[in-house]
Amino acid sequence: RPDAREVAAAQGAHASFVVRALRRLLKPSLLIGTLSLCAVIGLYWLMALRPGTNPALVPAPPAILHALVDELASGDLLVNAAASLQRVVIGYVIGASLALLLGALAGWFRLGGYILNPLIDALRPIPALAYIPLVIVWIGIGEPSRIIIIVLAVFKPCVVNARAGMKEVAQIYVDAARTLGASKWRVFATVAVPSAIPYFIAGMRTGVSTGFLALVAAELIAAPTGLGFMIQNAGQYFRTDVTIVGIIAIGILGALLDQAASRAGRALTAWSEVRREP
Repeated sequence: RPDAREVAAAQGAHASFVVRALRRLLKPSLLIGTLSLCAVIGLYWLMALRPGTNPALVPAPPAILHALVDELASGDLLVNAAASLQRVVIGYVIGASLALLLGALAGWFRLGGYILNPLIDALRPIPALAYIPLVIVWIGIGEPSRIIIIVLAVFKPCVVNARAGMKEVAQIYVDAARTLGASKWRVFATVAVPSAIPYFIAGMRTGVSTGFLALVAAELIAAPTGLGFMIQNAGQYFRTDVTIVGIIAIGILGALLDQAASRAGRALTAWSEVRREP
């Protein structure tokens, strides 16, 4: 039978947990962000309720919620979301990996810059969607073509940020490592790359956005599933409520991936002297 001290300790631990949970819920960033989201929903709701507004074209939030429930109940939303997430993750991993490697080599090694910088600068202003006709002709309309479009969209912001990060490495760190006898490749791996990680993370977060921007266009290439396919199919039948559900699903998936990249960046750059939220 627990004594009074054990009961008091348990109650104190429970109270401390409740206080920490309330502090997290009442964080200014979370509170203000929730209020701004509610304000946007409220403004849209007022627009949908205006006299003369066609509910088929501008559905009210209850109609959108009803469509969301229907799509979840039928399983279509989960199937399409899983297909889109798989494509984005595969394209993101391939595009970001290639970009970080090539950007690091181009930004640090003189010969790498001579070889890669003209290619990077030539490809940078070309939108990924411009490659769709070529990809269809060369690859076809299968799954690889959709992933290639996402790879191209993710590649550009990641490679540009990686190259910039390697050029911004403080020379004092490089000189200190060389004074201690570090080789050229050791300086690259243990000094330059860790110093450029904040730039890598910035490029990867931007790559999440560009990857989802290319997702819808990529899934228009005869995709049998996916949120882009769902949006296009709903638009053909004037199911604006389902279209908005698909858009919201893309936003949620993008936000989750962005938060994952952000948390990974914070974990990898905990040593850096940057401003952080309290």
